[in-house]
Amino acid sequence: MKKIPAISSSDYYRIEELIDITSITEILESYYQATGIPNGLVGPEGELLTQAGWIDACTHFHRGNDETNRRCVESNCELLEQAQSNKVSVSLCKNGLYDYATPIIIEGHHLATLFMGQLLHEPADLKYFEQQAETFSYDKRAYIDAIKQASVIPKDLIEKQLDHMVQVTTVLAENALSVIREQHLQQALKHSKKQRFEMKELLDNSPAGISWCDDAGNVEYINHTFTRMLGYTLKDLPNVNIWYEKAYPDPDVRSKIIAHRKNWVEKQANSDSIFTQSYTDESTLRCKDGTTRRIVSQISYINNKQLYYCTDVTEKWRSEQRNLTRNRMMERVAKEDKLNSILHQLITDIEADDPAIRCSVLLLDTEGKHLLNCAAPRLPDFYNAAINGVEIGEGVGSCGTAAYLGKRVIVDDITTHPYWEPYRELAASAGLRSCWSEPIISSTNKVLGTFAIYHETPSTPGADDIEQICFAANLASIAIENLKNREELIRSEQAYRSLAENAPDTIARYDREGQLIYTNPNFAALFTNSHPENENRHEHYHSVINRVISTGIPQQVEIQVPTASGHCYLMFNIVSEENEDGTGALAIGRDITMHREMEQKLEKQARSDFLTQLINRRHFFELANREMMVASRYHNPLSLIMFDLDHFKQVNDTYGHGIGDLVLQKVADVSQATVRATDILARLGGEEFVVLMVQTNHNEACQSAERLRQAINGAAISLGSNEEISVTASFGVTTIQFDTGSSHSINHMISDADNAMYRAKQEGRNRVVCS
Repeated sequence: MKKIPAISSSDYYRIEELIDITSITEILESYYQATGIPNGLVGPEGELLTQAGWIDACTHFHRGNDETNRRCVESNCELLEQAQSNKVSVSLCKNGLYDYATPIIIEGHHLATLFMGQLLHEPADLKYFEQQAETFSYDKRAYIDAIKQASVIPKDLIEKQLDHMVQVTTVLAENALSVIREQHLQQALKHSKKQRFEMKELLDNSPAGISWCDDAGNVEYINHTFTRMLGYTLKDLPNVNIWYEKAYPDPDVRSKIIAHRKNWVEKQANSDSIFTQSYTDESTLRCKDGTTRRIVSQISYINNKQLYYCTDVTEKWRSEQRNLTRNRMMERVAKEDKLNSILHQLITDIEADDPAIRCSVLLLDTEGKHLLNCAAPRLPDFYNAAINGVEIGEGVGSCGTAAYLGKRVIVDDITTHPYWEPYRELAASAGLRSCWSEPIISSTNKVLGTFAIYHETPSTPGADDIEQICFAANLASIAIENLKNREELIRSEQAYRSLAENAPDTIARYDREGQLIYTNPNFAALFTNSHPENENRHEHYHSVINRVISTGIPQQVEIQVPTASGHCYLMFNIVSEENEDGTGALAIGRDITMHREMEQKLEKQARSDFLTQLINRRHFFELANREMMVASRYHNPLSLIMFDLDHFKQVNDTYGHGIGDLVLQKVADVSQATVRATDILARLGGEEFVVLMVQTNHNEACQSAERLRQAINGAAISLGSNEEISVTASFGVTTIQFDTGSSHSINHMISDADNAMYRAKQEGRNRVVCS
C-alpha cells in the first residue's frame, strides 16, 4: 500500500478520494431500482459526481426549456445553500416536484451532498401540470405520462431513507479514512459506534447475502440473508477453509475455486490502490441442510478485509440447465446415438447441477426380472459389477424395490434401512449413505428400469430434488422408448412378410409413382376405412414418400391423424424398397401419442406454478407481453391487479409451511373461480399474485378486484378438529389505455400496481387501492 500522509484541517481529502465512486454509484443505482427514487451525489463545489434514475419529466421537459431549466437551477442552488447547515433540506421546485438534500460531513468537513428528488408526497395534481404543459408548449400527454413516473412517497419516509443512505455513505467514507489514519482508529471506532450499529442493521437486512473475513481468513460477520439463503451461521463458519469444505464438498471443484480466488486476493494485496476491482463468479454451493443452490458471488477487498456478496439464481439456472439437458438428449436421440451414450450424457448433465450426487440408470432385462447396468459414470466399478443382474423384489435395495413396485423409493440412510441390509457393506465400501430411486415408466405404464441418485451422507429429498429425479426419469423413458421403437421398426422391416398383417404399426407400400400398392389393417383403419379423406390431407407426408423414392435416402416424418376419439400422432420411418415395378417406398408408422402427451405435460409443468397450478411468473410475462401488443394495436384498455396476502409470514410461523402451502392453494382456487375465463391469473412468487384483464377499463378492474378481495376474505381453510383459519389480501389496480404514439410495458404496469398495493398495505390492509 502507498504511504498516506496525515490530514490537516487545511488539507482535507475529497469525497472521491475516500469512497470508490463506482461502488457508490452501484449502491445508489440499486437503491433507485428498489425504491424508484432518483438520487445523486454532488461535490462541495456543486459538481455532479454520480446520479441514478432521473425521471423523464426533468430530463426531457424541464431541462429542455429555458424558463423551466432556470427554475431547476434556482431550486438546486437554494437546496445546496440550505444543505450547508441543515441536516435534511427540502425544496419544492417551481416546476412542481420535491427535492431533498443532506450534507455528508466527515469530521466537520462538508465533503458532498446527497440528493433525492423528483418526487411527490401526494398523487400529482394533473390540472397543475397540464397548465404547465400549456404554458411551456410541452406535448401534454407525454408530459403527463412523464409526471406520473414520479414516485409518491410520504415526507417522513423519504427523510428516513435519505438519512439511512447518508449514514451508509458516511460510514463508507469514515472506514476509508480510518485506513489512512490508523493512529486514530480506536477513537474513530468509539465515536462511530452508533453509526456502525445502524450500518449492521442495514447489512443484516440486505436482500443479498453478505459476509466478510480478515486477512487471516477468520470470518467476522454473516448477515441474516446469508443464513436464510444457505443455512450457515457465524458459529458454523469460523474461517474460510471450513466454508470451502462445507460449500464445495467435491475436492476437485473446491481446489479450483480456492485457486482462482487466491490468485485474485494476492493481486489485491499487492495493489497500491485503496480500492480494488470485485471478483465475480457463479457456482453451485452446498447448503447446511444438504441441498444445493446456484449462487452468483462477488468478492471485494476493502480495508484488508474480503467482503463477500451472494445472490441466489437457482430457479433460473435450473430451468435453463434442464432445457439444455432435454435439448441435448433429444438431439442425440434424433441422431440415433447408442442408448448407453445418451443416458451417460443425461447423468453427466444432472450431476453437474449438484456435484455431491452420483446417479445411475439400470434397465430391466427382456424378462423383466433383473436389473442391468446401463450408465453410472461416477459409481465405482466394483459396485456396478456387484449389482449388475440383481433380481428385483421388495426389499432388494432402493432400485430393486422401485422396479418391483413401480413406485419411487426413498432411503435416507442406507446404514439403518431394512431394504439395504444385504448390500450394507457394499454401499459402505462405495461411500454411499443414501439412495433415492425413481422407476422409469414407459408410455404404456410399463417399468423399463430405474434412475437413482446417491449421496455420501444421509439425505432427505426436498421438493426440488423430487422434481429433478422425476425430470431425469421422464427423459430416460423417452430415450429408452425411442431406442426400443427404432429397434422394433428395424425388426419389423426384416420380418415384414410374415408380421406385417399382425403388426401393431401402420404399414404401407408405394410404387415408383408414389401410389399405394399395399396397406396393413392398421393403416387402412386410420386412412382408408374410418377416415378415407385423411390420407389426402398430409401433403408433407406424400412429399417425403416421393423424396425417398427419388433419392433412396431413408426419412422420418411425424403426422397427426384425426380419429373418432380425437387424434393420434404417428412417427413414420420411410425407406426405399425394390419391387417389381422399380424403386418404391415402405412406410412404417408407430403411434407416439403417449410420448407427445408426455412432452405436452412436461411443457405445461414448465409453464405452471408447481404448488398452486396457476401460471408461473415466466409464462405470465410471455402472455402479458402478447396481450400488451394486441391492446396496443387495437387501442384497447388493459388492466392489471396485483394482490399480496396479509400477514402471511404469521401463518407460516404459527401453523407451519405445510398449512401455508394449503392457504396458497386455497387462495389460488378461490381466485381462479372468481376471475373471468379470459383473465390471466398467475402466481408471481411467495404470496404474491397478479391478474391481467384484457379489454377492461379501470372501473371494471377495480370492481373485479373488490369481488376477489371479498372472495378471499370469505374463504376458510380447514385445519381439522373443527379448526379453521382465514386470510385477507391487499390489492393494487392499474389500467392503461393505448393511444396513438403512446408506449407502455408490462413492467410499468406491475410497478404501478405494486405501488398501489403498497398503499393498500399502509392504509390498513384487506382493501383495494386503484392507481
